[in-house]
Amino acid sequence: MPHKKTVSARTAALMTEGQGRIFLAGCASEPRAILEAVRREPDVWQAQTLTGTFIPGVNDEDFSAFGLGTTVESIFATKGLRLGATKGRLDLLPLHYSAQWRHLATPGCVKIAYVEVPPPRNDGTIGLGISADFVLAPIAAGARVVGVINTRMPDVANGPVLPVDRFAAFVEDDHELFAYDAGEIDAATAMIGQRIAGLLSPGDTIQLGLGKVQSAVLTALGNAGMKGLSFHAGMISTPILDALNANVFSKGVTTGVALGDRRFYDEIAARKDIRFEPVGYTHAQTTFSSMERFISVNSVLEVDLHGQANGEFLGGRQISGHGGMVDFIRGSRASGTGLSILALPATGRNGTVSRIVSQIAEGCPVTVARSDVDLVVTEFGVADLRYASTAERARRLTAIAAPSFQGELEDASNRVA
Repeated sequence: MPHKKTVSARTAALMTEGQGRIFLAGCASEPRAILEAVRREPDVWQAQTLTGTFIPGVNDEDFSAFGLGTTVESIFATKGLRLGATKGRLDLLPLHYSAQWRHLATPGCVKIAYVEVPPPRNDGTIGLGISADFVLAPIAAGARVVGVINTRMPDVANGPVLPVDRFAAFVEDDHELFAYDAGEIDAATAMIGQRIAGLLSPGDTIQLGLGKVQSAVLTALGNAGMKGLSFHAGMISTPILDALNANVFSKGVTTGVALGDRRFYDEIAARKDIRFEPVGYTHAQTTFSSMERFISVNSVLEVDLHGQANGEFLGGRQISGHGGMVDFIRGSRASGTGLSILALPATGRNGTVSRIVSQIAEGCPVTVARSDVDLVVTEFGVADLRYASTAERARRLTAIAAPSFQGELEDASNRVA
């Protein structure tokens, strides 16, 4: 039965009421019914600024194409936004997740937020489903909020809830959620996963970035029979289920969003050992400082002999963004005995290029500063950069490069003071 505040998608889209910044939820909560209404009638939105956290490989629409004279603010350079960038309709913000949260939580920053949600509960509240990351920031700052009720959105057992009265309107929709699959784990990534799993001990709290490395580490932990860990990250995906069922994370899982397949969504809904929290908690340094040993594990595109990393640019083009990586890396320092680990296969382009490089290319911004990196892991080993001199860092990083590139890297490392 429709809620008394239910309106058509077109009516909800018109609630923007003049120019301003519109927040669109990302990940599996992208409000597709609203976007489809604007796609059908572009003049519904005129000279609007759309903002949100659009995940590469998931939220891949060219959001600047919705409406007339639309611009988009994004912290990620997604495939879908490239066309908007070429036409001057994209403003890329070089912000960490914690800074994006503060930006969206500024009163007046966002005038209206659109988010997919599960059906309301009988107690007069409504959950945020499997995407609790950013939407609470503009809501707490006073933005109007429109919920797109999708019956296929899981109403998770342990996550934020809002009073139904906090919503200005609801739109009814029914469609399958976005699916995510990191793909097959190759031999190099499997070895990286084993090496990282070997660095962990019961009692540790670990963070894993989304992707093949997360899958490889989770698989390796399960195979090793590891137990007694906690998981704290921005995202979880399907492979974490096997680890949970094997009691690897007996101390629980905290995340902001979930991305996976339908089975995954169905199974996590009722689990009380998975807690969904907003970015204001998951990426806060005060959160990490309460952890005894927080281990951050993140993938990057390349690491140079100084130990600094590029996680955003490929072939001179930005393909991603800062995301929450540096928040977690610095959180590992805040936890006292934590570790920041960067992981990457030693080569790219079918083995034709080294991903351990002499220096990050000129003109390519550095994503992770050399002072923030503890360990670098490839399939060939672990380079411990803690308290190492610049020259020793270069030698240790050269030692974990692919053997076919070590000669030229040794020549370059001899020039590192």
